[in-house]
Amino acid sequence: MREKLKKLSPLWTALAAVALAGAIAFAVLVGAGVSAAGARDPFPVPAASGAVRMAEDDAYFVAADAEGELSCYNKTDGTLLFSYRKPTAEDSGGGADVLNVSLYDGQVFALYSDRQVLRFAADGGGVPAGALETNYVPQKAYFPASGNLFAVYGIVGSRKEVYLLRTDFGGTPAAPVSYREYPKLDGGEYAVSSGGVETGVQGICVAEDGYVYVASDIYTVRRFTANGMEDGYEQYDIPAQKLAAFCETETGFAGMDLAGNFYRFDDTFQTEYTLRIGQAGRVVGVRSDEGVLFNIAAEGDSLVLARGNAFVLSGGGDARYIGVALARRQASFAGLLSLYIPLLVVFALFAVFAGLHAWRPLGARVNRGLAVCGKTFVKHKLAYIGLIPTFALLAVFYYWPIVRGFGLSFFNYNGVTSQFVGLQNFVDVLKNTIFWNSTLNMFILLVTDLVKAIVPPLIFAEFILAVRSKRFSFIVRVLLFIPGILPGVAGTLVWVNGIFGSDSYGLLNSICSLFVPGFMQTWIGPYLETRSLVSIIMFSFPWVGSYLIFYGGVMGIPKSLFEAAELDGCGWWRRMATIDLPLIFAQIKYIFITSFIASVQDYGRLFITDQSTGHGLKVPALIIYESIYKGGSEPNYGLSSAMSMFLFVFLLAATILSFRKQTSKEEL
Repeated sequence: MREKLKKLSPLWTALAAVALAGAIAFAVLVGAGVSAAGARDPFPVPAASGAVRMAEDDAYFVAADAEGELSCYNKTDGTLLFSYRKPTAEDSGGGADVLNVSLYDGQVFALYSDRQVLRFAADGGGVPAGALETNYVPQKAYFPASGNLFAVYGIVGSRKEVYLLRTDFGGTPAAPVSYREYPKLDGGEYAVSSGGVETGVQGICVAEDGYVYVASDIYTVRRFTANGMEDGYEQYDIPAQKLAAFCETETGFAGMDLAGNFYRFDDTFQTEYTLRIGQAGRVVGVRSDEGVLFNIAAEGDSLVLARGNAFVLSGGGDARYIGVALARRQASFAGLLSLYIPLLVVFALFAVFAGLHAWRPLGARVNRGLAVCGKTFVKHKLAYIGLIPTFALLAVFYYWPIVRGFGLSFFNYNGVTSQFVGLQNFVDVLKNTIFWNSTLNMFILLVTDLVKAIVPPLIFAEFILAVRSKRFSFIVRVLLFIPGILPGVAGTLVWVNGIFGSDSYGLLNSICSLFVPGFMQTWIGPYLETRSLVSIIMFSFPWVGSYLIFYGGVMGIPKSLFEAAELDGCGWWRRMATIDLPLIFAQIKYIFITSFIASVQDYGRLFITDQSTGHGLKVPALIIYESIYKGGSEPNYGLSSAMSMFLFVFLLAATILSFRKQTSKEEL
């Protein structure tokens, strides 16, 4: 026992214990920061199950589900006051989708996908008190602290419009009031258009004095009168690019942008102060009651409440309510995580190092290993120093994007806001049947790409080597190399529009029409998945792109081996199988690995051809691209990163397996 105790180093043992305690402490702090980012306080209203749109005021809570059913509750005791589902002529049991709901002055306002706005009395039993028909799809409604005007933001094709309506409009769903029946608001009528707002619309505020303020996504706020564009507008510059919500205060305005910044402005939108309360989701909002902040985050972007002293954004059925204490914790942890994580790594590494030295025999072995490494580095210092710039650039441009992509896969990130979701993105990928079904196309293209990259170029290289005329061999090599000069996109367009063109000018159709008069065939197009895939595989025929690498490899084989094989009666095919292929295995390996990776990552040919033909073929890499740039209203970098991780693991495993086989063969 005493001998064992002598082998323990008290100093290193103590240092290891301290470092381990520090690593555990910082791990707890990091975990607390992550937990705080996803924490929530109990929601102050009885949120209905399955609600995708919600609104509240002091007395009522209203929710709409995905089936278009509207429900209004008494906020005090949770009693259901009414339920309403919009009827249609085709189906009396269901109607249009509810795009947004609002509560104002004891009334419920519902915006529907069939371009109607319905008004209900909260305690009126669910009978519409008014129905207004618009010429746009209404998205959001914005109400003042008091008054009889409210703003509605809608979409007309690619245009974005903001309209100002009166809160007491009449009509019924069967015979709605039309905005066309009313002139502009200068005569006390019901509706007025603010005109086309050229920039993207973010938050809107209807002030008590009748002005309408519209925040754009280019750091500006425009002020309109009740007459809209008839009186023009006044523009203010602000520091917030996407001011998602703002409202009046006693001295000016308060607002929240999509990056989680809270602003206080004076009455001319000069910034009084800014407060960072953290990134909490796609859309965030704040209750601002006499300096009390409550951070609200949700998956959707519905406006729940907007009045003189408070506003909240919510929606998507999963609202998160965060009190001031939790908001301050989140803000504190958000600033300190960038410090906690590096310290956790440092303490953990030092704990391992000190732990190894706590046992003297093991520490001695570690020191000897470090000494050998140090001597080797000093002996070959020029070689190691020469590798530093290369690995530094690899770390910046290759390794860090991999680490960053892995980190993003645990978040919902749209380019502006970020929300930690854990493994949810990976679960969504596993459930994504479109992604996994596209792997079949990927493997078909992978196999054919490998065959095209190895077999034809190798045969052509052997044929060129067999040509005895040096002049003819030179001409053939130049002619084979010229197609490689053509840019890849241009070459793809030549094949899809020129060779496989679906009209009579397509080369393949023209050739076939020589034998079958009037022949015309669509080779790449919708609902022709198999034919389109085969046609795309034929691109770049006769596939001689990498022949120079094989030609150089075969040229490097000693001619004495060829002469000896010829004397032994070895034929050309047998010589290629027994001499050429084994001796140019390194070149074949290189082409195999690079073609393997390039094929799995390639989506350009399908993307380019789909733009003009609409064939609809997918591969995982293309789905990753589309989930960022064509995934709907906003990109989903987290889901794309999770998909990329599956491809990364597949490619990494294939590459490691390939190199291990090569190493085993070299050892033999």
